Amino acid sequence: MSFNIGAISGYVEQNSFELISKAVLETSLADYMNVRIGLKAGLNKMPIMAGDFYVADGSSCGYTTSGETTITQVDLNLKQAKVNQSYCPNTLRETFLSQSLAAGQFAGNETIPVEELMADYFVKKLNKWNEDFLIKGDGSFNGLEDIITAANGANKYTGHTATWVLSGAVETAQSMYAELADEVMTMDDLILICSPQQYRIFQLAITQENYYHIAPGGELFIPGTSVRVVSSSGCSNAQKFLGSSSTLFLGTDLSSDFETFRVFYDESEDEVRTIMKWAIGVAVSQPELWVFMA
Repeated sequence: MSFNIGAISGYVEQNSFELISKAVLETSLADYMNVRIGLKAGLNKMPIMAGDFYVADGSSCGYTTSGETTITQVDLNLKQAKVNQSYCPNTLRETFLSQSLAAGQFAGNETIPVEELMADYFVKKLNKWNEDFLIKGDGSFNGLEDIITAANGANKYTGHTATWVLSGAVETAQSMYAELADEVMTMDDLILICSPQQYRIFQLAITQENYYHIAPGGELFIPGTSVRVVSSSGCSNAQKFLGSSSTLFLGTDLSSDFETFRVFYDESEDEVRTIMKWAIGVAVSQPELWVFMA
């Protein structure tokens, strides 16, 4: 049995773009956001078109303008993030060798796939950080909780008095839905974002309310609506956000040399080192189309 440190850098280098893309884009919430790739770290201006749209009588000739279109800009501020760590090769060797022997996975002189195990570990850790960032932001970089606020036009829900418990979660969610602006009601991309714990409570609350026609284990919707319930580790148990997912934007680069996902052996220091760099930012084009609890 052998332990090939050199295979780590080769594997990661070959799969670097796939790994960093997975770490940034494959979070629970990112699946429901509009992704903008090719943006640089710092402040980006995202154009949004809106306005009145009138259909005029086409039976007569001539050109007469009708309605008005405005182009506004929404700030999408991208944070430069990085992770640098180092490991002793002897520690890695002893750790992975003992794990593999205990599991009985390898025999003879097969190579332990430490490169895949390490890459998977870092992708999961980066995934978790990025998911939390989308909700909480980081320092001067805003997340959804900083953008979907009453100050920015969102509707803070204070109606239904029952807490998010088995006997009240469904009614609370339905009441939040009823508080949406009329413009949102016809949209088919509505989501309710909540914490994993609150998601589980809602899942069980559906059975408490006798909605047994909703199959367990599938996608979760607020009964009587088309609102999909989405779990995000970035939410606290008190936080809920309900609105149109088409107004959510995730910005990143993934098109330059700035994005880095490297795990390599530094012979001069006799260390396995990791260097991960990426850019990420979040924006909401119309916070006023959201209802939230905090």
